[in-house]
Amino acid sequence: MRKIRFFAAVSLLSVLVGCAPEQRCVTSADGARSCGKFVPFSALPGWSGVQAEAARDVLLKQCSAKKVPALEKICTAAENSPDARAFFETNFRPMRLSEKGEATGLMTGYYEPLLHGALRRSGRFRYPLYAPPKDLLHIELSKLYPDLGHRCLRGKLEGRRVVPYLSRSQINAKGVDADVLCWLDSDIDRFFLHVQGSGRIALEEGGTLFVGHTDRNGHPYRSIGKLMVEEGLIPREKISLQSIKAWLEAHPEEKKRILESNPSYIFFGTRKQGATGTLGVELTPMRSVAVDRTKIPLGWPLFYDAADPVSHKPLRGLALAQDTGSAIKGQVRADLFWGHGEAAEAKAGRMKSPLKLWLLVPKDAVE
Repeated sequence: MRKIRFFAAVSLLSVLVGCAPEQRCVTSADGARSCGKFVPFSALPGWSGVQAEAARDVLLKQCSAKKVPALEKICTAAENSPDARAFFETNFRPMRLSEKGEATGLMTGYYEPLLHGALRRSGRFRYPLYAPPKDLLHIELSKLYPDLGHRCLRGKLEGRRVVPYLSRSQINAKGVDADVLCWLDSDIDRFFLHVQGSGRIALEEGGTLFVGHTDRNGHPYRSIGKLMVEEGLIPREKISLQSIKAWLEAHPEEKKRILESNPSYIFFGTRKQGATGTLGVELTPMRSVAVDRTKIPLGWPLFYDAADPVSHKPLRGLALAQDTGSAIKGQVRADLFWGHGEAAEAKAGRMKSPLKLWLLVPKDAVE
């Protein structure tokens, strides 16, 4: 009898393993390769209560901008479907994403900060916000080596050689040959504008200047928060945008060293609207996320399951991959856009949550 029970258990286990969904990969038209396991919509926690209408409205806004030609059929279906939840269930298949076998990743947050600046330099306004430098070179490796995807090197000519472009510390010391969009009153706020990627600047002369990330110097992004934790300056459990700002303001003698430990430097351009992502679409609070574009196709919907940074209650919803960021690497990694203003800053600055992520794959993209 024991042998019979043993073989019965082994047989049942074999059946269960055989029924488990297999790992699948999908490559989008823009070269992003996403891998995971397809699951039914019923496997998404809280799917029955998700605000599908709001997510469809963001998708339709994206469709009207015609930024993702590969989703043309999806856009037509969205326009003609009166039931938003049924639209997603009919036209997509959820893929549970994982990274090297790990299905839990990280969700952080970002927002559109308000800064103070002026069009002319003065004693108060002395920190330049640069447009892309005239000598910044782009080397598109993908045109020579397609398997490298979106890889692009940035540098400058030194004689007949291409060398790395200036780092943050070098730019701060020497400046660059570039137009200055405006002059800011805080190098700390300027640093975090580089991190957020877009912002609103209240000008001393009157009016508001909308600015957004246009280019970068090509150096790797280094987290100053991680450095400050490693050096024991701020306890790991208390690290946030707010605690970092407060520490830097209280220790001006260390400010330069800490800020310049991140060699990455962002260059900006003016905008006619609020925060605009890599896709060229104005971002929507709680419905737009920044992703790793090599792993997740821009413009595709995502369902996220995380935790609110203040209440710690479940934070779930449908969003669209409309932005990127140099610190966003990997499949189960997303940066949630919270909007602008103090409330958005309070949430985004504290957002650091375990994340479960599902990519909604158009059915016509599944082999």
